[in-house]
Amino acid sequence: ADNLLCFLQSYWNSDAGYVTSNTGGGRSGKDSNSLLASIHTFDVDAGCDAATFQPCSDKALSNLKVYVDSFRSVYGINNGINANAAVAVGRYPEDVYFNGNPWYLAVFAVAEQLYDALIAWDKQGSLEVTSTSLAFFKQFDSSVSAGTYHSDSSTYSSLTSAIKSFADGFLEINGKYTPSNGALSEQFDKSSGSPLSAADLTWSYASALTAFAARSGKTYASWGASGLTVPKQCEGNAGPTVSVTFNVQATTVEGENIYITGNTAALQNWSPDTALLLSAANYPTWSIMVTLPASTVVEYKYIRKNDGQVTWESDPNNSITTPASGSVTQDDTWR
Repeated sequence: ADNLLCFLQSYWNSDAGYVTSNTGGGRSGKDSNSLLASIHTFDVDAGCDAATFQPCSDKALSNLKVYVDSFRSVYGINNGINANAAVAVGRYPEDVYFNGNPWYLAVFAVAEQLYDALIAWDKQGSLEVTSTSLAFFKQFDSSVSAGTYHSDSSTYSSLTSAIKSFADGFLEINGKYTPSNGALSEQFDKSSGSPLSAADLTWSYASALTAFAARSGKTYASWGASGLTVPKQCEGNAGPTVSVTFNVQATTVEGENIYITGNTAALQNWSPDTALLLSAANYPTWSIMVTLPASTVVEYKYIRKNDGQVTWESDPNNSITTPASGSVTQDDTWR
């Protein structure tokens, strides 16, 4: 889990201020999935933690602004709307499915993230403006600067009031393009606003419920996001492995056993103390099966242990190149 949390940080584009969700097919990576990730992992006990991309974190707010702004010139129904007002948004600006249109659930997601942020700020009694989130807050107060604003300050009051109105604007966008019978399809046309694609999409209705719940201050049980620490370095992927059976012909005296060690962690990194014990079930053949990295040159040696005494095989080291997949048997003779 720690390694996953570490890896997730790599999606943050610090130069452009957004989460790079997907880049295939020439996409910029600006994507509604990043907002969905934020609202679905919302933990009010975590405050504005950026590592878990909490809704009020500076990264999540910067990402929201970049995402929303990317649709301002994409859809005709957004023409003429002020640069700091709510607009229709979709999955990602390069979308071509059904000719690329706004999605009700994406619009609701923007509103929900903003309502979640307001909940968190209210609980902690302050909001923080950082260099990362400054552009987001300047939409509502061009004179605001980086710093912490407590709930008894006029800046806090004016900012949170403006942000709530901004969030309400996204609900109004969806309301404007919802037909009179209240049915929510998957999308609405980017030019006319008419419902499109799948009719009565369950997720559209669900997103409406959770957005309005957030607007009313609804929170859920903590999942433990508070206090998580990102490792300083992500561990590498171990990659594919193969099974290697080592057989060595070796005669021994009573009480003496044969072990193996080598230059990989699976072979205990040349440690005689933790070397792997082979089985003498088919004596004088001693055997063991070890899982090793695939397509790798592995060096190893057998050792004898008897009454605390360790005897290594003579040089040079044994060597095997593991296959790309499957399993292999290595037959050796003690020397």
